[in-house]
Amino acid sequence: MNNKFNTLIMITTFIFCHYVMKYFWGDGWSEYLSVLDQKSHLLLTPASYLFKYSPLVLVASLLFKEVTFKEILGLKTEGFKHYFLAAVVCCLPMTLGYAYLSSGLNFSLSGIIVGSVYAGVFEEILFRAVLFGVLFRYCRLGFIPSALISSIIFGLGHIYQGHDPLSAFAAFAITSVAGTWFAWLFCEAGYRIWFPVWMHIFMNAAYGIFGMSGGAAGDLEGNIFKASSIILSLVYIHLLVRRGKKREITLISLWKNKSSVSPQSSPTTQNA
Repeated sequence: MNNKFNTLIMITTFIFCHYVMKYFWGDGWSEYLSVLDQKSHLLLTPASYLFKYSPLVLVASLLFKEVTFKEILGLKTEGFKHYFLAAVVCCLPMTLGYAYLSSGLNFSLSGIIVGSVYAGVFEEILFRAVLFGVLFRYCRLGFIPSALISSIIFGLGHIYQGHDPLSAFAAFAITSVAGTWFAWLFCEAGYRIWFPVWMHIFMNAAYGIFGMSGGAAGDLEGNIFKASSIILSLVYIHLLVRRGKKREITLISLWKNKSSVSPQSSPTTQNA
């Protein structure tokens, strides 16, 4: 099968999962799981993600049988702890800034797990590793088209955070840009999902715990602290490159991935 056909299959499958699979879920399952987890969504949320997006993972596995399941999901274990510590450092200014700006705290454990852990893990694996990762690494689309496809869909999923057309558009634009940034982190972290996962979890947690307002678009003061964490993540990757890590995203790979690496020999980078 050629790359164009594989690309079409992946995009079609993702659209089907994202917009159609929810209609096969049924209200009965939601009610049943909501009763079990006492409406905390601790059971409902992961069950819903797994149900809706399992066809995407299955199709990716069938299209690229030579690639291991762990590779497709971006779950190579190398760097797990290292990227955790890097994300802690990168997100510390944002956390401290939000703590300074906050007028209240929300330490709901279920809220942190659902809004931060589940969101970070499932969104990064599905949007970045599986959708973006397969399009970029194995279908050979360039970074920009691969990131745009995954990030626009990611951004559309956050429109609900706007309370009027302007704020809805702002939420869409900002989360689309964030999706592209997470995709870049995934690539530069050696196609391991851990760094974007930890960054996503910690940033969401800080946002939720300190009750920051403004939805995905945020507010001016909050966005300044958020930007500090993003900048630190860029500096961190730059330092890894200075230490000898291969630069994964270059001008050559922006519009078409011309890497000679095949699915049978997946691209790797020096361990962080």
